[in-house]
Amino acid sequence: MTLIPAIFLDRDNTLTIDEGYNSEIEKFQWVTGAPLALKAFHDAGIPVFIVTNQGGIGRGLFTIKDMEMFHHHLQRMAQSIGGEIKDIAFCPHHPLAITEQLRTPCRCRKPEPGLLFDLAEKWHLDLGRSVMVGDRISDVEAGQRAGCHSYLFNTENLFSLAQHIIETHFQSNGDQHG
Repeated sequence: MTLIPAIFLDRDNTLTIDEGYNSEIEKFQWVTGAPLALKAFHDAGIPVFIVTNQGGIGRGLFTIKDMEMFHHHLQRMAQSIGGEIKDIAFCPHHPLAITEQLRTPCRCRKPEPGLLFDLAEKWHLDLGRSVMVGDRISDVEAGQRAGCHSYLFNTENLFSLAQHIIETHFQSNGDQHG
């Protein structure tokens, strides 16, 4: 089976504006340039995946069901602008979680690369040719630990960064994915 490269995006403050443990659809807002970035990745045939720490679950601030509803809304919004989010992987663990089970150190809370490894296995992704983008050093570290090219996003304009990533990592070597 042929492995394909992909884009991994953090969610909060990379794709959506984070006002603190976002889980409410009513508070959904794109980061500047995010819709155009998702469309550009889709038009270039590059699959997009979200990898996100969702410690608010462990802290009891919202439920997995709340988060899933937010993620379904995010995916619908991406489709409405001509983009696509193939899959979303999340980590519910947090050092201050209200249960021991969710307080336990795990392999999925970034900077650990478990979410990327899981998606790579499920979707047959080539991590060495993939790119991770996030607004925190832990995002960059997770990408690097998984063997990806990694970018720290400064929340200015995701579309500008997307154009650079496509030109640098996907078009320059002739990659086109469908």
